[in-house]
Amino acid sequence: MAAHARPAHNGPVRFSRWIDHLPPGLAFGAVASTGIFEPLELALMAWPLAAALLVEAQRWDLGRHRRRVEVGLLLLVLLMALARLGLVSTTLATLFLLCGARLSLPRELPQQRQILLMGFLAFLTTTVATFDLAFLGWALAWMGSAALVLLRQAWNGSAAHKGGLAPAPPYRKLVGWMAAALAGSALLFVLMPRPTLGLRFFPWGMAGLAGRSAGLSDRLDLEGGGPVVPNGEVVLRVIPGDQVPAGERPALAQALALLKGITLEELDGQTWEPARLRPHALPQALSEERWRQGISGPLRGYPLEFALNPDPMGVVPRPYGTLEVVPLPGMPLRPGPGSSLRWMFPSRRALSLKALLLPETEGPQRMAPDHRIYFTRTGAGTEAALRWSLATAPEPLPPSELVASLTAELSSWGYTLENPSGRAADPLRDFLERTRSGHCEYYASALALALRHRNVPARVVNGYRLGPWIPEGRYWVVTRNEAHSWVEWWDDARRRWTVADPTPAAPPSELLGEGLRARLQRWAEALRFHWDRYVVRFSDRDQQEGLAWLQDRAEALPGNLPSLRQSVPFLIGFGALLALAWALRQRLAAQATPGRTRALQALAPLLKAAGRDQAPSAPETLRAWLRRQAALRPHRQHALERLIAEAESVAYNNHPDRHLRHLVGEERQAWKQKR
Repeated sequence: MAAHARPAHNGPVRFSRWIDHLPPGLAFGAVASTGIFEPLELALMAWPLAAALLVEAQRWDLGRHRRRVEVGLLLLVLLMALARLGLVSTTLATLFLLCGARLSLPRELPQQRQILLMGFLAFLTTTVATFDLAFLGWALAWMGSAALVLLRQAWNGSAAHKGGLAPAPPYRKLVGWMAAALAGSALLFVLMPRPTLGLRFFPWGMAGLAGRSAGLSDRLDLEGGGPVVPNGEVVLRVIPGDQVPAGERPALAQALALLKGITLEELDGQTWEPARLRPHALPQALSEERWRQGISGPLRGYPLEFALNPDPMGVVPRPYGTLEVVPLPGMPLRPGPGSSLRWMFPSRRALSLKALLLPETEGPQRMAPDHRIYFTRTGAGTEAALRWSLATAPEPLPPSELVASLTAELSSWGYTLENPSGRAADPLRDFLERTRSGHCEYYASALALALRHRNVPARVVNGYRLGPWIPEGRYWVVTRNEAHSWVEWWDDARRRWTVADPTPAAPPSELLGEGLRARLQRWAEALRFHWDRYVVRFSDRDQQEGLAWLQDRAEALPGNLPSLRQSVPFLIGFGALLALAWALRQRLAAQATPGRTRALQALAPLLKAAGRDQAPSAPETLRAWLRRQAALRPHRQHALERLIAEAESVAYNNHPDRHLRHLVGEERQAWKQKR
């Protein structure tokens, strides 16, 4: 009898052993997805969980080695403290170490609760480290695992006080419970006040701290550089206003082709830095109404929205032309070094800046004589630029023709991020005379130095190129991979600084492809942006606008009543269908209680064979009725015990009823033969 009853329990029990591993394992997945920790740190966090999985799979009993495990645990914590991995890394590694130890040792309900608590603490640390959309998936998965553990703990505790075979916990209801919790959380998220704590381990991500990674810099130094590591972290997104027609988009993209960040005028050897000159004037303030007018206004301007992610320098990239901005409450702009535009206060959250761009409206400027001397000054060790410029354009040329000739020559060379001249004794000379291949900093520095040696005022500009257009979201995305350097030279004829970009074309972005992979990447990018815009950056201002919209609709409701009356029959019919569906669901749910579906259907031939005089009474359970039949037929007691175990497996553990029907058929034949 026991051999046949065991399969009814083996599946849930075997599955139940692994449930405790889910919260710590998913917490580790969330930690790894942040991209903050080094591979060695992740390995230190992962190995205790992997060891616990091995112990669970092999069913090793480490209970008698508990003291050794605890001492070894203490020594490992001391070693991590001596290694000085950092407070956050050491704390997380300790939590996962404790989880692994608890999972490896025999555990009862108190230890199971400790594992869940430690998994929650490890998961909680990641919630202040990332705001990415992918983290929502980890959050939902961890919430489901925690609900699974809590349901199992509560169910087993109550089932232990009941006699007989305990039914399996209602795991299927977890999906509905999670959906209800998610809906309630979304409602509270919309209605609750919007405090901004700005808690992150690294406010600007790891990319902002890595010197070899692609990104904007406030200086340009060709010496001591290795390969440049690509960095796809989003810097900003440029959203054209709804007033901009699709036909105007190419012209707008041309106006946004280069986004100016910092101007580098001070030269020390081969190093460019911002000069201590008079700061650039702030953009003119713009009203919200004028921004909405956009192209239809008195001046032809493009309404834009710059969705800016946090930046360690607080630089606001801006396009060429006249820019008017809508002031952002609490976050004023200020002029910074290198004619840069910066936030007054450092921001640890994404900000949205509305602006109106009027291309080609900058008037003539004036260059003072001392400034001309300053912008033609060359540093020591830059003679290679003069030799190259004379070899390329030996005859005296007007500045515009000289710039065109030198730019054309440089544009025909190779582009690479490998930085083949970075470790040379003289990187500029090595680039101009040997490799003729490099990234934008080499090309911009070479052209600016060559022009200065030829008495043409020039300077280097660090900023961004406009990134790819995302049709799925209707905006341009600019990542740190679009960080770029180019040259501005003084045009006496036009009396203004003019752009020259000598860098060869870089490989196109993967987002520009037409294949399935590129489309999926664009959809993922659009989803991330909408997640950031409508969830991460959801503010009290958005709340007020939403409530104002609801108030406007409520005030307009009386005027719409005549049209709403026409929808009354439809609403009544729809409500009736909902009521009918609810009643049908309740009826099916009542019929689907344990022991009243497949189990009784399979037992129907046996009920018929027993006759009306042996029919089950109202309070009699399935087990009690079969036990009564066994008392009437002592010679069939063993077979009926097997049948009881199989029937309860079908009724309570959702096992297939094929074997039960076979046993019922055999028992029915035995009863008929006895008669």
